[in-house]
Amino acid sequence: MSMRLVLNSAGEVTLVRYAERLPPAVAWTMPTPFTYSLPGTATHAALAMPQQVSTTMPAPMALPLRALPVAGRSPVIVKVRSVWAHNLEEEMALIEPLLMTSFRFAAVDTEFPGTVHRPSRPAYTLTAKEKYALLKANVDELHLIQLGLTLFDSDGRLPDLGTGGAVHYVWEFNFREFDLRRHRHAPESIEFLRTKGVDFDRTRRDGVEATALGPRLRQWLRAGLGRAGVVTFSGAYDLAYLLKLLYGGGYRLPGDAAVFARVVKTTVGSTHYDVKEMARHCPCDLRGGLECVAGKLGVLRAAGVAHQAGSDSLLTCQMFTRMRERYFDDDTLTAVAGVPPC
Repeated sequence: MSMRLVLNSAGEVTLVRYAERLPPAVAWTMPTPFTYSLPGTATHAALAMPQQVSTTMPAPMALPLRALPVAGRSPVIVKVRSVWAHNLEEEMALIEPLLMTSFRFAAVDTEFPGTVHRPSRPAYTLTAKEKYALLKANVDELHLIQLGLTLFDSDGRLPDLGTGGAVHYVWEFNFREFDLRRHRHAPESIEFLRTKGVDFDRTRRDGVEATALGPRLRQWLRAGLGRAGVVTFSGAYDLAYLLKLLYGGGYRLPGDAAVFARVVKTTVGSTHYDVKEMARHCPCDLRGGLECVAGKLGVLRAAGVAHQAGSDSLLTCQMFTRMRERYFDDDTLTAVAGVPPC
């Protein structure tokens, strides 16, 4: 019999059969819009406070909870640390001691020059094999522009790098391989990234050599990077570009999607959580892109702007943490783990 997760009036998520009669619906009192605060802060603790309910709704609904504001408290400050060739060693030296601490999760996001190989018919009509063939053709030919990396613990806390919790940090690596004048790209994607602040002249001039980061990234993975889980949002392309970074610019993806999934698991790590896939298992409508799903969850971007890799990896972390707190226990979370489809 079909099962689904349901949020009850006690704020608990339970697994019920479709055939069962559900209890009366609850209407959550919705205070002021949510401002992101990291777990462990007073604002975050307000999520655990009992909410006022009424049982006047005629049918069950899963409405987003909102964090209660705390008077006199400032929101936690999060900063994106931009990594270039000149500060690569300095930033890697900050990251490496964190790998064996409590920051066992890693959210990743990539920015790349769009797609140049596109389907000849609507995407929804493509088979899984055809979708993977397009992913492979694009990633094999194109170059990575940015990699966002957010390290966080099981409660969603980020590293503060000795600031005593005053400021928390995520990273954004900028790469120099992509040359706008020589390499193929989707013009509309390039113009869009420009509007979001990506400076292609600077990335070409000051960016990190992928060959300088790839071997170090392999060492980080062996040392424990993302050992509790690598988190993405609709992340098949993110993982594919991550493989290309790990193995060098001449690397070509496997010809088969199943082999690709095995390579990802053996290279990047055995546990992957994709927030878009997790949303499909939640008892409410969480369809849509990154910003849309974040809005439905009541999560606001804590730093940076959309379509910059550091900021998007942070938003992915925030969404994963919120979704995990609200809808999943350890067993149900394990059930949705896996390499996302293309």
